[in-house]
Amino acid sequence: MALDPETIETKSNYLMPGSMTNSKLPDWPPDVFCLCAAILQNSGAYSRVIDHVGSKFKSETSKQRASRMRKAGIAWKRSIGSGRPPKAVSNLWAKVFKGRTTVLSDLGSDEASEIRNALLELLAISDEACADLGIYKLDPKLRHDGGLGAFRFEAENLFVKSMSAAGGATLCKGIHPSRARVLPKMHTPQSGLTIRSLSHHLGYCPGSDMRPNWWNLASSRRSHSFNLLIIPWPSDVEPSQFSASKKKGLSDEVKPGGYGLFTFHLKRGPSVDFVQSLLSEAEERVGHVDGIVFPELAMTETEFNAITKAVATTSRFVVAGVGTAAQSSAGTNVAILEVVDPVLTDKVGDHVHVQVPQNKHHRWKLERNQITQYGIGANLHPLANWWEHIKLGDREISFVSVQPWLTMSVLICEDLARPDPVGDIIRAVGPNLIIALLSDGPQIGSRWPGRYASGFADDPGSSVLTVTSLGMSKLSRPQDPSKDRSDTVVLWRDARSGTHEIACPTGNDGIVLNITAEYHEEWTADGRGDGKNSGYPVLSGYHLIKRPSGPKGSGEHDDNHDQGRSHPLPPLETASGERSGFINPSLGKQRENTRANAKKQRSSKLTSPKV
Repeated sequence: MALDPETIETKSNYLMPGSMTNSKLPDWPPDVFCLCAAILQNSGAYSRVIDHVGSKFKSETSKQRASRMRKAGIAWKRSIGSGRPPKAVSNLWAKVFKGRTTVLSDLGSDEASEIRNALLELLAISDEACADLGIYKLDPKLRHDGGLGAFRFEAENLFVKSMSAAGGATLCKGIHPSRARVLPKMHTPQSGLTIRSLSHHLGYCPGSDMRPNWWNLASSRRSHSFNLLIIPWPSDVEPSQFSASKKKGLSDEVKPGGYGLFTFHLKRGPSVDFVQSLLSEAEERVGHVDGIVFPELAMTETEFNAITKAVATTSRFVVAGVGTAAQSSAGTNVAILEVVDPVLTDKVGDHVHVQVPQNKHHRWKLERNQITQYGIGANLHPLANWWEHIKLGDREISFVSVQPWLTMSVLICEDLARPDPVGDIIRAVGPNLIIALLSDGPQIGSRWPGRYASGFADDPGSSVLTVTSLGMSKLSRPQDPSKDRSDTVVLWRDARSGTHEIACPTGNDGIVLNITAEYHEEWTADGRGDGKNSGYPVLSGYHLIKRPSGPKGSGEHDDNHDQGRSHPLPPLETASGERSGFINPSLGKQRENTRANAKKQRSSKLTSPKV
């Protein structure tokens, strides 16, 4: 029995039943974007975008075409609710409907050029119609702004409602998220050619088991820059904290097919007093701290709640790895980000604390090399494979907008290294910042966190921050003791300035990162610029912070060379891949130079690049 090939009609009707019943244009731009993106991706026809074969606008320049797409998009969203979309948009859909029996595999041929170009233009126009969706909180007054606000207001309300549904966040109205979804977008990849290269404002996501959530929680503090306080807790980890929780085919020898489950026993997390005093010291040195970041498995949920109650505000978020050890049942490993909503208040007038939890998607697998590296062979048989004994639960990824230019997401350790299935959604959205909470060794650019961070920095263009604990980093034993980098607990990678490794030398308790927004023009593959609206978080400096040893404000610190100093940023590796020195102040000759300069200027300040 012969099977029928996929056509434009069957693909459209699968995604949006009834969409090809007649030639009437679906009235919701994200739905049209989703249909066009799915057809172009499945057929591969998007790769012909630069050919302009068969276009009736042969003399039209790329700039003129971009202007035409933008004007059509604005006209379309102004018409939402009237039932009368712009004629130019309806005519393009009529061409697609006319060619609905075209087999997808034939859509890249010269004979299908008119249909293909109609799909490409509809995708561009619907993308332009949805500029700025999901970026920051919407002022209801915009509903009366010449009709432009009516569409956006409806889209934002639909978006919020979708997050309470089983399928998760989507901007689509007529397409179920189990089949495909559309999300707001922050970055357009500037290398390679994929379906993601064709849009600035919308990201197409085929159906998967990943449920995205989106939170518009713009800070009450508007700024072109922000400070992150990194607290690499715990400062010490013992091999005894690793233990077997279940075994199969394991005793003193490993039988064929034998494996085990292991768990990690958390010690006491940081006290509220410790965090508050470190925060106070950080703000005395650098000014306002906009976020506090702890690594994977830094504390229990009870400890996290106590800390956030004390330090989370409408202008400061907290993110931490939270967990419990496995007992008779599996343990937990969760990242929780807490933001205080600057608008929403409770019955007594207090701002509402919003917690965004996210389960780890992949279990940590310990093999012989890692067991030896961490010195835990007495607890876990080195010849066996050991899997982390945690609950996985439903797979979710959250995107949180905390500034108009800053949307971020959080990953846990293996979720950075195992891109399926979260990688597709992250690349479709292109969050400005990805924070990866790790329980790992030193954060060195040549190790796995640096490699995977580079991938996200290149496509879609996200900045990536990886953070491990001092305890786990010190537990990691290099084969050559002279190459000990155990105090290197932070790695930063962005598409503009490259890779930076940051150490927290003995005697320090935290690191403040100075992050500055830089705006750069991004271009779609069909030649549409975004007007330099793409925000790139760039590392512009860092400061080592220690908890005050004397009374607050007394300035009684010991005189260890690296404690409480500010550091310039010679990058480890530039965006082009050229090495140009090390950011780590504890290495070789550069370490001596850093010491000498720091003694001359104990309170040196860093100048942020202009935005």
